[in-house]
Amino acid sequence: MIVSNKYTKIERNGMYYIIPSSAPECPHCGGAMTVRDSKRRKLILSDGTVQMFVLRRYKCKICGRIHLNLPDIMLPHKHYARKAIIETVRGERNCSAEQSTIYRWNREKLQLECQVLQMEKEAEKESRTEGEPGCRCAGN
Repeated sequence: MIVSNKYTKIERNGMYYIIPSSAPECPHCGGAMTVRDSKRRKLILSDGTVQMFVLRRYKCKICGRIHLNLPDIMLPHKHYARKAIIETVRGERNCSAEQSTIYRWNREKLQLECQVLQMEKEAEKESRTEGEPGCRCAGN
């Protein structure tokens, strides 16, 4: 998946087409990619309006992997707009999503924060033990 922030949004017949400003490189191997096909995806805004987007999918010429070019207004695997999710989780604005969806967003936010804290603790533990030849505790 490629998340791009430089793109053009064109509207035709109620559909929004996302066209990146330049051809992306493969995030896996760095190779050149060609347009494979496109995919439709709906986006629900914070006020409940639904917009349909046509997103390009690219295929790498070297490794053969397929990547979806996602604009920065969307989150992977979410139907709601990035801004709507962030504002709702922070408590800045109410979204039209159901309570179970908002609960899941909050739960995912907590899970991500816990993972980041755990990674920081592991990195701190490794940095404390680096450079020490061995334990010089009492009796050793």
